[in-house]
Amino acid sequence: MAAITITRTLLQKLPPLPKGTAKNRIFDDKLAGFIAEQRASCTTFYLRYVDSRHRRHEFRIGKLGDITLDQARKRAEQLKAEVSLGGDPAAVLAKLRAVPSVEEFARDRYIPHIQENLRGAHNIEAYLRMRILPAIGKKALDEVTQADVADLRRKLIAAGDLANGTINRHLATLRAMFNQALKWELYEGRNPAASPNMLREVHRDKYLSPAETQALMRALDSDKDQIAAAALALLTVTGARRDEIKLATWENVDFGRGMLTVPRSKNGRPRYIPLSPFAVAVLERQVARRDAAETERQAALAKARAPGKPVEDKGPNPHVFPSQRRPGEPMEGLRGAWARAKKAAGLAADLRIHDLRHSFASALANAGTPLNEIGTVLGHSQLSTTTRYAHHSPQRLIATATTASTAWNLMTESEGQNAA
Repeated sequence: MAAITITRTLLQKLPPLPKGTAKNRIFDDKLAGFIAEQRASCTTFYLRYVDSRHRRHEFRIGKLGDITLDQARKRAEQLKAEVSLGGDPAAVLAKLRAVPSVEEFARDRYIPHIQENLRGAHNIEAYLRMRILPAIGKKALDEVTQADVADLRRKLIAAGDLANGTINRHLATLRAMFNQALKWELYEGRNPAASPNMLREVHRDKYLSPAETQALMRALDSDKDQIAAAALALLTVTGARRDEIKLATWENVDFGRGMLTVPRSKNGRPRYIPLSPFAVAVLERQVARRDAAETERQAALAKARAPGKPVEDKGPNPHVFPSQRRPGEPMEGLRGAWARAKKAAGLAADLRIHDLRHSFASALANAGTPLNEIGTVLGHSQLSTTTRYAHHSPQRLIATATTASTAWNLMTESEGQNAA
């Protein structure tokens, strides 16, 4: 069709489209590339242009009625100016439309990513599913603002059912997710959760004294569930995390080196738990239980076999602390044995299994073990995580402080030792 000046009068007097024709395109003779496209339902304005790589594009400006002809023409002129300066409006728009929503990114990219790399991915998935995505999930990544993050923080606090540490884990999840989106270049801009104003956390100071630890061990020795009791005993003398012991398999126990390997620790990397002679003794008792259980299993299989009839054999349970009900699976839990042991040992009712890890670290600190070694044994990736145990060794710190007075000859060496 030959170019013609697009005017308001022209658009008002457009004849109906011929039968069987879907559209009619009118090209403006005053502004090259400016197009009015007539359809049965509406008329839409476009700008056709060639980018700096000589590729042809058509940019949709808007529908007549939503905008006027004059507005469409002015916008077309602006777009042509952008193209003359090397811009590509269609590419910019396509890139903007390609930015996923927070919910889409979390579902399709981020959660699969952390499931491959982090052992604690189930916690992060729960933070997203239960609270973060309902609040901001429908927004595109580049639409989320610092105000949105602040509003989420306020809502988490106002709910009143989350500890400060748990709220901080939600904010840290949000920060890490946006950092990953920026790393993958899914949007341009800043991380709105880069400084989420973390809440102050008050760490619990519950840990066992030597007498309490001995009482706990005696209670575990007499518990009716010796498999769960053995797991709790191993947690006590290794400082390991609950799942590191609960899910341990025999192939990762090295008695020769005195080491228990955790193939995938909390940070996604392998870690190695040193085994003291006491820990080895706990595991050797589990070896005896394993061998006895295997003898019983083989006897049951032999009894069940009938001539010509095969019997399904799933093999021995690979777990150090096996389930008594589900063949091949790890033990179900420790709560029952833990509650009984606390009561029998006279320990505080609110003492948690995780406090065994703190007690182990505190015992090392009180014995003068350097913090970097404590961190290595516990599998901490940052020394700052370990420094919280330094205050559990006041006598060691007093002795260290006294060293200065002795060095300045303010006290004799014997006086310094007595003071310490």
